[in-house]
Amino acid sequence: MKTLLTEKSIRDIIAQGGKSVCIDENTIVTPAAKDVIKFEGLEVVGSTPASAPVATCSAAVGVPMATYSASVPAPEPAAPAAGGEALSSEMIYNALKKMTEQGLLNGFLDNLSPALDAPYTAENANGFKLVRGGGIKMEVLELDNPADNGKVQYQELIGADVDSAMNAGFMTVDQCTFPWDVEPQEIYYVVEGNMTVTVDGVPHTAYPGDCLFIQKGSKVTFSSGNTKAKVFYCTY
Repeated sequence: MKTLLTEKSIRDIIAQGGKSVCIDENTIVTPAAKDVIKFEGLEVVGSTPASAPVATCSAAVGVPMATYSASVPAPEPAAPAAGGEALSSEMIYNALKKMTEQGLLNGFLDNLSPALDAPYTAENANGFKLVRGGGIKMEVLELDNPADNGKVQYQELIGADVDSAMNAGFMTVDQCTFPWDVEPQEIYYVVEGNMTVTVDGVPHTAYPGDCLFIQKGSKVTFSSGNTKAKVFYCTY
């Protein structure tokens, strides 16, 4: 049975003095949670495949938080080009640094994101984030039953990148039924198809326009029946 690990879960570990996280192949870690683990310098205990998620653990022993320097050393200059003054990497570095200081590169990397195969297109400014609905690339959510892999996909859109206490995104379930352990509080808004959530043996079916709330610690079963359901989710 899979368990979802979010940014909120990781921050709870940090707040309790935890300095490490461990690997569990049955736990899914969101991209925002991965960012927090990296940025806060938490130690990852154990080994895991490259695509395996990260699970929390109670170990209190870990490495100190990593320290990052704001200064970037200039790269080594390139060899002189034939027939004139050499255009060195140092010259390019200094030119880009000056342009950055003058704000001439604002939004430049965001405009390149489609070419860099970003999972979605977004606009960010002063704590605001606008995610464009078209072209969102979904990620496969690995399930207990290998035969179902690929039937459930998701993409997190809001998380640590905007210092949000909540995580939100889209999930699709294509004619699939699977168990789910609810780690944080979860809200689902049905956009397309049908979504049935079975709680304590009782099924509850939601249709487009319906909203579902599941309390932290619940053990439920999701099913889209014979439909391909699309939901917008928010966890906290």
